[in-house]
Amino acid sequence: MLSDKSWDNDRARACACDGEWTCVNCNMRMCPVGNDIMDVVPSPEVPQKQTITLFDANEINSNFVGQTFAPQYTSQSNQTFATKPIVWDADNDVFASKTESALMELPYRAVDDVNVDVHQHSAGSASVIIDIEFTGNIVEGQQHKLEVLAEKCSEGCTPLITGLANIRTWHATDISTVKTTTSGSHNSFECGNRGKCNYVTGPCECFDGFGSASVP
Repeated sequence: MLSDKSWDNDRARACACDGEWTCVNCNMRMCPVGNDIMDVVPSPEVPQKQTITLFDANEINSNFVGQTFAPQYTSQSNQTFATKPIVWDADNDVFASKTESALMELPYRAVDDVNVDVHQHSAGSASVIIDIEFTGNIVEGQQHKLEVLAEKCSEGCTPLITGLANIRTWHATDISTVKTTTSGSHNSFECGNRGKCNYVTGPCECFDGFGSASVP
């Protein structure tokens, strides 16, 4: 007989809603989110920045060259998109350009503009740092953290990637991570804080004096 009844105290069962749907039983439409047009935004505006740090377990950055991986982006309406495979390049500028293009080619203009910078960093072990700034109007405000698809995908899955062999996912101090390193100066309010969401149909019902130009 099981005497310890706490085995499931950190578990919960809930629906995993399709994109643009929410609530416990996924019966409510999600409305667009955006910055409150009446907010005072500091000048110059600061975009959110996420930093992907990838460590090579063998401490040789060149081991990644020629391999493929894919960042995965989840929009604020819970739609998830994986980029096309990105071939790791030893040239930082070329690598940054490839990553930037892959993100901006996601369906439905999920990411309308980003700036990507890649640089090497060694602090006792080899690593590559990818800085991604969300500079577009669609992606202003707080974004979900990117995911890095680095496991091999060769059959019956997508995208087809070789994966990053030897990527370090466990270590006492230095592990591969995705972090929000700059919060940004914009917010992400439902209906831009200037309207009410219609949870049946999805569009925002704007407050008097505001329209589609100011409410996403």
